Amino acid sequence: MKLKVYADRMSQPSRAILVFCKVNGIDFEEIKVDLSKRQHLSPEFQAVNPLRKVPAIVDGRFKLFESHAILMYLASAFPGVADHWYPADLSRRARIHSVLDWHHQNLRRGAAAFVLNTVLAPLLGLPLNQQAATEAEKILISSLTKIENVWLKGNGKYLLGGLRPSIADLSLVCEIMQLELLNGKDRDRILGPHKKVQQWIESTRNATRPHFDEVHKILYKLKTKLSEKQSNQADSIKVDISKGHHLSSEFREVNPLQKVPAIVHGSFNLSESHAIIVYLNSAFPGIADHWYPSDIFRRAKINSVMDWHHSNLRHGTVNYVVNTVLGPATGRPLNPKAAAEAEKVLFSSLSKLEDVWLNGEGRFLLGGSQPSIADLSMVCELMQLEVLDEKNRSRILSPYKKVLQWIDDTRAATNPHFEEMHNILYRAKKKFEQQRSRVAETSTEPSHHSKM
Repeated sequence: MKLKVYADRMSQPSRAILVFCKVNGIDFEEIKVDLSKRQHLSPEFQAVNPLRKVPAIVDGRFKLFESHAILMYLASAFPGVADHWYPADLSRRARIHSVLDWHHQNLRRGAAAFVLNTVLAPLLGLPLNQQAATEAEKILISSLTKIENVWLKGNGKYLLGGLRPSIADLSLVCEIMQLELLNGKDRDRILGPHKKVQQWIESTRNATRPHFDEVHKILYKLKTKLSEKQSNQADSIKVDISKGHHLSSEFREVNPLQKVPAIVHGSFNLSESHAIIVYLNSAFPGIADHWYPSDIFRRAKINSVMDWHHSNLRHGTVNYVVNTVLGPATGRPLNPKAAAEAEKVLFSSLSKLEDVWLNGEGRFLLGGSQPSIADLSMVCELMQLEVLDEKNRSRILSPYKKVLQWIDDTRAATNPHFEEMHNILYRAKKKFEQQRSRVAETSTEPSHHSKM
């Protein structure tokens, strides 16, 4: 019965097993287990590997998981596998075991966690974790240094000092190949100082061609896809309004109106957020149609909502928040009269949102199940109310259940980026709460003076 190899080629140990089988002419059936689709969690795969990890093999009635154990088994069970992969010599075999044991808690721990937390996590439905990435990078760089100083310190091309690779070389090199997914700058920063490691990777690749490159094609394709995505990313340049940065001569060159946001795309400058968001949807490929539909009628409805936004919701929200909370932070006095007028506009706007655009079964303003640029623009407007004290915010928003649900739906559709961008508001809210608490404590302190 043909050997079955359960693998996802995005998994570095899976690739090591596949390359080994192909190089050594082992007849096998590759059964794809797509981790991104959670196929490893299926009952069918659990019957193969109760730990629900790839790779795993089935050889007749024998089942085995854990890539190092699989490589040792394949080298021992299948005739024709060259001795250099897993030598019969006891001392050389023990040295391979030593490297493979070290791999688990060092190189693998560093490389896998670093790539996951800088690139792969969103593809698996997980958030990026910068702190975990920083810790993993330290382990990764330490591991690469040890590989150079301990196993590649002689004249040999491979870890055991010989002229041919072992299963340890293949396993560790497939691990490091995961770094292909990084942008060129990060990959060079990490691997650039380790010349012997780079030569060893190249030697292992050459010794296992063409199978090595064929099995790793999935990485090269994903790298291209990620590079294209990164090329569409923007450099965020902070303009601190509280410090008057928007009034600088440098920013005036970008936007003579001295307002944020503004963009520079090549030699093209543009200001006004609605115009910017419409331009971005039109200028950059790959943006989903629901944001700014090609359908002329749906697009016109979005334009209508956004025109209304300027003189209604924006007018009410901004003026209310500035005149009740934010004014002093931008060098302006609070103005209760202006706040009262703005509150009326804000309430009227919230009522219109519910009665005109959120009056159907759809979750968003156009009545659909996915947000448009109008939803994003106006929900970000309403998020400014986060800086109010909770009692005041609740007084304003709680009567509008549909609006609250719409805010939550837009947040959910754009997370984790929505939360990350609004962290500054949550921090400001906490700061204002602390200030209000100190003022309240001061006003309730008993007087130390008494009448005589």
